[in-house]
Amino acid sequence: MKMSEKQFLSIQESDARLNIWQGAVRSGKSYASLWRFLHFLRKGPPGPLVVIGRTSHSIARNIIDPMREILGEFVKYYVGKQEMDIFGRKIYVVSANDVRAEGKIRGSTFIGAYVDEITLIPESFVKMLLSRLSLEGAKFFGTTNPDSPYHWLRRDFLDRQDQLDLKTWCFQLEDNPSLSPDFVKQIKQEYSGLWYERFIEGKWVQAEGAIYDFFDTDLHCIDFPQHPATFYIAGLDYGTTNPCACVLVGVNFSYYPNMWVEDEYYFSSRVAQRQKTDCEYADDIVHFLQNRAVKALYIDPSAASFKLELMKRGLDYVFDAQNEVNDGIRMVAQFLNQGTLKVCRKCRHLVAEFQSYVWDPRSTKLGVDKPLKENDHASDALRYTIFSHFYNSGGGSLSPQEIDYNYALSRGHTPDLPRFFQNADQLPRHF
Repeated sequence: MKMSEKQFLSIQESDARLNIWQGAVRSGKSYASLWRFLHFLRKGPPGPLVVIGRTSHSIARNIIDPMREILGEFVKYYVGKQEMDIFGRKIYVVSANDVRAEGKIRGSTFIGAYVDEITLIPESFVKMLLSRLSLEGAKFFGTTNPDSPYHWLRRDFLDRQDQLDLKTWCFQLEDNPSLSPDFVKQIKQEYSGLWYERFIEGKWVQAEGAIYDFFDTDLHCIDFPQHPATFYIAGLDYGTTNPCACVLVGVNFSYYPNMWVEDEYYFSSRVAQRQKTDCEYADDIVHFLQNRAVKALYIDPSAASFKLELMKRGLDYVFDAQNEVNDGIRMVAQFLNQGTLKVCRKCRHLVAEFQSYVWDPRSTKLGVDKPLKENDHASDALRYTIFSHFYNSGGGSLSPQEIDYNYALSRGHTPDLPRFFQNADQLPRHF
């Protein structure tokens, strides 16, 4: 695979203790950083190494599979032991999705570490990891997309580059020679606002104001579905004192747009001045979804008792929602920007929330992008629906196959699904 000048220079120059590749999505930073890590495996000092990602799935997708594309059979991965063998060197594989993961490396000593998506790894884990890189010549290699300018990685490391043994490279889409100009143009159109500045321009910018600041009722709303749905998916944000909201999304991949929010259920105990029981809510939802070919209903995993009520009523398509908030918001925003997702105007609570859903300014100042927990019930239900059903099991962002698939749809084509999803594990959940 051809490399750009920036990719090649980053491999040559990454001789610091800390080496970080940052920038836009799909910009080639991971490819360059993996080549550098593999070179360190081959030529670096002896000693144990570790690769780290948010989950075992994201490690397989973002680290192990690309390594196999580069080295083939030289990359041996032992899933049961969570270890790799490359060039006869042992590499530990560690997932770090919460602060408890710190215990997995406590007491260890490493000569080298590779970290995928550093900003998604807990701060305490990364700082513990750096203390474990204590052997002579030990090096840290990692990648990240930009985040809040108050994020600990930016604050404690990137902004102190002149004080640390640290080198970093900022990549743009144009730095990846494997991307066609047409693809670059299309992916730029799929982001807007905060997400465009971060994931296309590679800026560490603050989340402020409306989350869906691009939402336009003339552009994103329709009066009624333009085509019959092949199947439906739904999401539910359960509440007792807070409103209970459920959205129904129609899907038909033979047309464009291929997804639309067709209907909503919304009950506010404050407005009605009375609360409903789990049994009453379950009856309402069964009635709301009846006579529709619903493939999946996604509910917050914390609503365990309510899920049981639904299953007692014969709903055998109830699943725990994937509750990664920012990844879910980004995917909904991307689908809206692509034009592949529309909202029927009758869903008045959801439309109103798109126009009033905002970032929490207090959390933003602490380096955390977090929505303000107000006016978010129908939008949370939609996030559960879209992200849970269409996320790639490796981590949360759209896979290249999904982006290509939606791009083909946006051009008015009806692509053959297997062309884009060659392996079963690339398929979105319940597809």
